[in-house]
Amino acid sequence: MIFALLYLSSGGAMSDWVQGWLIKDLIWAVPAGLLIGYGMGRGVGHLMIFLRIKNADSTTSPNDFLALALIALAYVVAQSVGAFGFLSVFAAGFGLRQAEVRVTRSELPSEHVAQPVLGHMTSSLEQGTVAQVDDMSDSQLAAGVMMGDMLAFGSLVERAMEVLLITLLGAALAMYWDWRAIGLGIALFCVIRPASVWLLVSRRLLNVRQKALVGWFGIRGIGSLYYLCFALSHGLAHDVGHVVIGMTLSVVALSILVHGISIQPLLERYERSAAASPD
Repeated sequence: MIFALLYLSSGGAMSDWVQGWLIKDLIWAVPAGLLIGYGMGRGVGHLMIFLRIKNADSTTSPNDFLALALIALAYVVAQSVGAFGFLSVFAAGFGLRQAEVRVTRSELPSEHVAQPVLGHMTSSLEQGTVAQVDDMSDSQLAAGVMMGDMLAFGSLVERAMEVLLITLLGAALAMYWDWRAIGLGIALFCVIRPASVWLLVSRRLLNVRQKALVGWFGIRGIGSLYYLCFALSHGLAHDVGHVVIGMTLSVVALSILVHGISIQPLLERYERSAAASPD
């Protein structure tokens, strides 16, 4: 009813909004991005594990750039059909993990069972992995080495990119710092994010202490830079864009400062309380 009244009051001008956002972005771009990424991630995972088992080279082939290739392909394919590449990359990681779980049929991540060691590509199976090879299935060994390589290399690239982005962020703050971000940061860190976690996350998934930690730390704020770039590249007005840039960069900087200071004492307190009362 409200939508119909808004449509009538706008004299039909909302048809552009319906076609441009509701149909194209919401109904098409979101599910298409998720499905494309999930399908590619799961397909690549199954294919790589199958090829490793078939060719008996579970420790001799490099996997380092497979993660980057999957990220690039998932993003490009999604963008080429008008879907959201960011969601596609996220779903690709989920699909890859699901392929590993389905093949190994184990709740324990394969990289924890068969961890590749330095120089494993020139070593035997026994020397190239931290595992009892005789007690493992071929699928567990192949998946463990593949996931271990990908996660190790991905973590290295992620840390390097974070250093670069934070350095650029510090340089940009001299021009874009906005004092209003302090109020927004307090609202986000102390009210909005904790309330979202408490309302949306079931206690079956996280206990009270875990929900408090997730509500305070949340996900990495550096990801906000992607959304900022997305907004700026999709026709955001110049004046509004300048304000959004300042607020985003300032809040991210505050998050790095506040959460960087508080992470160690809060995690130590959580570990002590968890050890004292496991329930």
